[in-house]
Amino acid sequence: MNRKIKLTALLIWQYLNQQLGHRYSVWNMRHFWYLYQITLFKKCWEQECSQESNQHY
Repeated sequence: MNRKIKLTALLIWQYLNQQLGHRYSVWNMRHFWYLYQITLFKKCWEQECSQESNQHY
């Protein structure tokens, strides 16, 4: 499967599997996409930082 298709499928899956009535549920797809990108960037950033810190030891 193409990487873009996998990411899109994952995004849609996460959007559809939000908890109903949860405080942080986002029903606007554009807003959800924006928050998803920020979360993904943060995870990548933390992973990169942890890999760099492990190399110093």
